[in-house]
Amino acid sequence: MKNRLLNDSEHFGHPYVPYKIQIELMKEIYSCIENGCKIGIFESPTGTGKTLSLICSTMTWLRDFKKESIIQETKRNDDDDEDNVSDDEPDWVKAAYADSILKRSSSLAKDYELHLDSIESQTKNRIQKIHTLKDQEKKRFKKSSVVLKESEPGELDSSFVPDDYYSDSEISSNKNINDQMSSQVKQLLTKVNGPKETVELVNTCPTTIYYSSRTHSQLNQFAQQLKLTSFESSFVNVAERTKFLPLASRKQLCINPKVSKLKDLTSINDACMDLQKSDSTSCEFIPKAGHPLSEELTKEFVDTSFTSIHDIEDLVAIGSSLKICPYYSVRKGVELSEIIALPYQMILQDSTRRSLNLNIDNAIVIIDEAHNLFDVITSIYSVNLLESDIILVINSLKAYLKKFSPRLNSGNRINLMKLIKLCSVLKSFMEKAKSTEIVPGKEIFIDEIFKGTTGDTVNVHNIEKFLTKSKIAYKVQGWIDKQQELSLSPNSAPSSSSSPLLFKITSFLKSLANPSKEGKFFWDKPTKSTISINYMLLDPSSIFKDIVTRAKCVILCGGTMEPMSDYTNYLFPYISKELIRNFSCKHVIPDSNLHVFPLGTFRNQEFNFQFGTRNNPTMIENLGLCILRICQAVPHGVVVFFPSYKYLEEVLEQWKGKTLLYEKLSSIKTILTEPQNSSDVDSVLTKYSKAIYTENRGSILLSVVGGKLSEGINFSDELARAVVMVGLPFPNAYSGEMVARMKYIEADTISKGGTPAMGREATRQFYENICMRAVNQSIGRSIRHINDYSILYLIDGRYGNPGIQKKLSGWVKEQLPQQVPNQGGCIDFESAMQLTTEFFEVHGDKQVEIRKL
Repeated sequence: MKNRLLNDSEHFGHPYVPYKIQIELMKEIYSCIENGCKIGIFESPTGTGKTLSLICSTMTWLRDFKKESIIQETKRNDDDDEDNVSDDEPDWVKAAYADSILKRSSSLAKDYELHLDSIESQTKNRIQKIHTLKDQEKKRFKKSSVVLKESEPGELDSSFVPDDYYSDSEISSNKNINDQMSSQVKQLLTKVNGPKETVELVNTCPTTIYYSSRTHSQLNQFAQQLKLTSFESSFVNVAERTKFLPLASRKQLCINPKVSKLKDLTSINDACMDLQKSDSTSCEFIPKAGHPLSEELTKEFVDTSFTSIHDIEDLVAIGSSLKICPYYSVRKGVELSEIIALPYQMILQDSTRRSLNLNIDNAIVIIDEAHNLFDVITSIYSVNLLESDIILVINSLKAYLKKFSPRLNSGNRINLMKLIKLCSVLKSFMEKAKSTEIVPGKEIFIDEIFKGTTGDTVNVHNIEKFLTKSKIAYKVQGWIDKQQELSLSPNSAPSSSSSPLLFKITSFLKSLANPSKEGKFFWDKPTKSTISINYMLLDPSSIFKDIVTRAKCVILCGGTMEPMSDYTNYLFPYISKELIRNFSCKHVIPDSNLHVFPLGTFRNQEFNFQFGTRNNPTMIENLGLCILRICQAVPHGVVVFFPSYKYLEEVLEQWKGKTLLYEKLSSIKTILTEPQNSSDVDSVLTKYSKAIYTENRGSILLSVVGGKLSEGINFSDELARAVVMVGLPFPNAYSGEMVARMKYIEADTISKGGTPAMGREATRQFYENICMRAVNQSIGRSIRHINDYSILYLIDGRYGNPGIQKKLSGWVKEQLPQQVPNQGGCIDFESAMQLTTEFFEVHGDKQVEIRKL
């Protein structure tokens, strides 16, 4: 079967005729799983059908594995029932017995598929109706403002008072009584309503595929791609649907209008939990354990979800029509799913996996867009506190305590006072530190914080538990937000708040109470006048290890995974190299559709945009003249990436000065600059597109590496006939975070038997790899499909360095110039311009603006 599979591309169930590189990628992924590799690192450039390749290879493997598992299970049943079928029986009898077991499994599966058939058309109508109603609601909402009933003062204040807080010892006796009552209620309901006979889905899936990506839109896109596919059934004579479920937060799935209208996730979570604790105002949509009708609706929700591939919006529509909560109901289908799509945080955080009952044992875990996985894991388990944050928290807590103290029970009141004391200790510690010279990255030891204070008498573990269980962070923030809103004039809009600052305090106290040996507390200076205490997880392998150890295979995939060494060195150093498979796809485009030009000089000016030399006025002027020449030769859109917003501003300031370069450039193409405010991105992109497609004069978009436009924006076709990289975007080596990281890597290398020189080299490679991943991610914006074409200009002499070139994405590296005059690995500028002219002549493009000069 395996040999046939690896030679027969049609078996993968791809909905289209796959490209050669897609067939290669699907074979590599299938083989990686089948041959017992623990880790697969796959690079598939954007525009090469990566998502479909992931779906088709893993689902084909799963269906093959299910078939084999059913056969093996049949054999085990045969062995267990050997008393029923004697060894003396002829082979045909034994074969008939085994066949009967297979038929029973197939019969159960067929019954369920027929059941889904019967409700599928009803489901489509139901979803369409809800979507139509929601569209109408949005239109009505735009035309009129919603007036809410004003709450009475006392009623309003009550919403900001937490439930009475009791210690664990106080609630243990009550728990047993409640458990007994719950059990009695269940039994009574069952007697009154009686058991209901239903068609059940038999869990024949021995493992699950978890697909994880960064954003809600990426997960929805995955669902749309999955809709295009169908796969060979695991059963005989049964057409088997793909059992898929998307998971999301309450913000995406809540259908209670009183809760879903809240502005941020933390407020929605808090409101949901409050409703569950209230007897009088409980949420009507939440499934009730032991309640027959509620359980039947939950099952109907799961069945309806499995009738076809549904995205998050569809699940909301299904839940709305059934009047059952999608957030909680979807969990009932987790165990029965073949493939589950979910955000990074849900798969990476152990506590979240447990709360959702996600079983990753023997699972296939796919992390898409995995180029930023290292940073994602680190950020989830890291926190920083500014002195201003702590001052604001102390003032808020004091004001809240003064307002609500008479209405708080002793548990809440005492713990709030302890929390204020703890925050005051942190504030004093930071004030003392300001009188000395703060060195970013310098480690802070916990006993330093409490030295000379009585703060160590406060049990940090208990305070952290109080914050988590009482939800006081949301209550205090909600009250503060309300006071700000009431103090504004009628025509003013309240400022939107992010997660409560007390939430940061909670995270910080968790780190303080349970410091990890893989993490460190250290100082940082975000600006010259501000300091912060940071906690950072420096070794993400410890967090990722549980997933890697329990899963059958972990697949990291992305459009720009090079350089790959950091993943093996820092995410799973404990895994043998033989169990790790690396594979980098070529691009779908022909070689003639891409040129890559490393440019080290222009008019005898050496380009070196290192921090110490990049402000050289002559070099900035020559950079502008270089880009001017590129814009004269390249038609339509040119995207230029700078290392930082600050440097972009410095360059523009000089270009707009005496040199008049900005004016010359704007005479050729419309100049647009990436905004620092996310809300302005769409406007800039619209103007950029209009200048290219409508005004037909072309445009140059000045962008920033790691900014709003270097990820997630597709510059296809005329939008990016050229991408220009200015310099190498190394991160700030003197930031507290980078200093702490590099110190840890050097010390870790030495602790494993390396020399100090090896430790320094390891940090240099790590630092360089961060830069090159950012480069690869930015230039990957240019080619989006098989007929696309573009030129990449890498402006800095260091791009001629073999070590740097080695870390470019494979499809870019292959197109570096070989047969042209070069200077230290770079190409002569005039040669590059000649090749540029020939490139666009071959592709039938002309830069119309040249004729106007």
